[in-house]
Amino acid sequence: MSKVIQKKNHWITKVNECTLVPDACGELNVELRGGAENGEFPYVGHVGEDLLLQDGKLCEGELLLEVDGLAVPGLPLYDISALVKFCNGPIRMRTVRQG
Repeated sequence: MSKVIQKKNHWITKVNECTLVPDACGELNVELRGGAENGEFPYVGHVGEDLLLQDGKLCEGELLLEVDGLAVPGLPLYDISALVKFCNGPIRMRTVRQG
């Protein structure tokens, strides 16, 4: 008898890309949580209602993979926050839904 092999989708097919635009005060209105100092992957916390998205979408609870092309898993949250703070202009983020 032959076994039927089911093809499973790889998680890379579920990666989301978005571009965030800081408001007039330079804030993104997105809370980042987790980080290497907590033994967790960085992830998106509360997303403010007044979030300015140039394109894509961002949902609460998604794992943060990249910020402006820099891989952030394994970085402490304070380094990720500093990276986001010192980016000029729109910020590109790559995320993936947990699970």
